[in-house]
Amino acid sequence: MRLPVKWFMVALVVVAWQIANCQAAIYVFGDSLSETGNFYVATGGAFPPSPLYFEGRFSNGRAWVEHFASVTGEPIPTPSFLGGTNFAVNGSRAAGVSPYGTPDLTEQVSSFLLASGGTANSEDIFVVWAGANDIFFGASAGETNFIPNAIEAIGSSVAALYAAGARNIVILDLPPLGQTPFFIGTMSSKQLNAATNAFNSALSSLIRGLRHQLPKMKMVDVKISRLFQSIAQSPQLYGLQNTRDSATLFDPVTGIGYALSPGVIADRYLFWDSVHPSARGHKIIALYVWLEFKLQCLGR
Repeated sequence: MRLPVKWFMVALVVVAWQIANCQAAIYVFGDSLSETGNFYVATGGAFPPSPLYFEGRFSNGRAWVEHFASVTGEPIPTPSFLGGTNFAVNGSRAAGVSPYGTPDLTEQVSSFLLASGGTANSEDIFVVWAGANDIFFGASAGETNFIPNAIEAIGSSVAALYAAGARNIVILDLPPLGQTPFFIGTMSSKQLNAATNAFNSALSSLIRGLRHQLPKMKMVDVKISRLFQSIAQSPQLYGLQNTRDSATLFDPVTGIGYALSPGVIADRYLFWDSVHPSARGHKIIALYVWLEFKLQCLGR
């Protein structure tokens, strides 16, 4: 399902008004792990299916960035297609073409800069969480440089935001993609986990380099990979009982849920569908990001 081009043009006009009238905000760039309804808006409410999915989120509740905004006291990031500050869209890659026709990370950042007149408020927080779809789509398409290309795109996007005036950047690495319900126990699991590790290692190197190149930037390096490792080892500490299966029955092609699995208590599952966290999973991610933000950024 591809997005109509008109939504990108509408977003530019409305977001320009939003930016001009907002003193502090959280701007989000990435994919369905962070989006709050752009794809739902663009498809006329057709996808993801409601009410199984909560108001356009790819989960059964609010996305982690919404909870993060609440605890930091900033406005909730709403869809950029409706004039909000969340540019993340389902299916987006850090670099390259998505089969969903959604803008990649560099295009999302370019859209923000075009709408803002090329400036970014130094008091705002800019969140970047991208790369999962580069691995999913790149590996399946037989691409050879999808990880280096993704890392380069993240680096150039952060540099562009910095040049525009951004000074607070939160960058998240990836959880083990081979351990998601869609792939766990399959022949692809080991390959995806290896690709995730390679991506995370390259991202760590990039962040170290960016800290030297952009000395005025407060850069928060969030190791989501460590969080998911901790959850897998001690799920009970997070109020979870199941970290391997999907809380929903999902389509074997799209991976999107179509019904709640019989007997499931969704609040005890880490995953809502084949790859997306449950509402509880999103709350756990939000708390972890907030703690890292406090320790790494505000503690300096």
